[in-house]
Amino acid sequence: MIRAPPQAFRRLKVFVFLVAVVGVVILGSYMFASYIDEAAVNANYLALGLAHVFVPSERPHVDRRRIITKLLRYQGIPFGLFPATRAYDIDHPEAYSFWFGEQHWEPPRSNRALSAAQLAFFRTHLNLINEIVRLELGSALVLSDSIDVDTEIKQHMHTIVPSLPVSWDIIFLGHCGVNETRRPTAFHPRLYVASNPRCMFAYALSRSAAMRLKRVLDNMWPDPQKSFEDVLGDMVVPMFLDAYVVHPPLVALLDPRSGKNQQQQLTDTTTFNSTAAPYILPNSTLVKLGIGYPPEYA
Repeated sequence: MIRAPPQAFRRLKVFVFLVAVVGVVILGSYMFASYIDEAAVNANYLALGLAHVFVPSERPHVDRRRIITKLLRYQGIPFGLFPATRAYDIDHPEAYSFWFGEQHWEPPRSNRALSAAQLAFFRTHLNLINEIVRLELGSALVLSDSIDVDTEIKQHMHTIVPSLPVSWDIIFLGHCGVNETRRPTAFHPRLYVASNPRCMFAYALSRSAAMRLKRVLDNMWPDPQKSFEDVLGDMVVPMFLDAYVVHPPLVALLDPRSGKNQQQQLTDTTTFNSTAAPYILPNSTLVKLGIGYPPEYA
């Protein structure tokens, strides 16, 4: 009987070992990719069908952060707090400390067209948009730290977001605009084409919209002639942005004078130039949780 040389057995063992290693690597890569995909899907599901949720908040607003944290955790919505620029930072740029990753910006000039509060609001949302672009997020939702949300917001959003056209740029989950229901869409019964959106306390951006807004807003700073919501409104009206509103709203802005979930003209930096009648959420998460609004916002 002819016997194979020892070298042949060694080569066969090496070959079998290499095949096993390659198989393990391929299987592991597949399992890891499946895990990542599943995690991404779950994260998007929890974040209302969007890639991330930002909540800009000023440093002194401790009670607001406490309440918005309870509200969103109850809903099971993951979010990230975002440092908001204050009017004080605009008036005292020499005392301002840039946070890690923040794009360094030139302080506004002394002869300003906007108030310090409006400039701070403008800078906050420009920083947010810069962050969306920097992180290469596919989409992001921006929520004020002084809001109430519908108890069934997740159920509604998981039918609304998939129905959006591929070209969508911005969607307002709450608004203070008037006549926003004149142009219904065929996509979803709660979706309307935005005509004059006001109050930027709950809006979602696509990545392409964030990139275009970044270019526009960067060119306006440090001397913007219009408020952030006016600039956004000017881009929506001529259809430069493919914008939609959700109505009835799923998010309401709290009235600082009463602590109720209403949408009115406020003295806060959350909104300007609103002329809309108050809107009260019929299914309030804050009411369900029995949470009262803090005296600091009265």
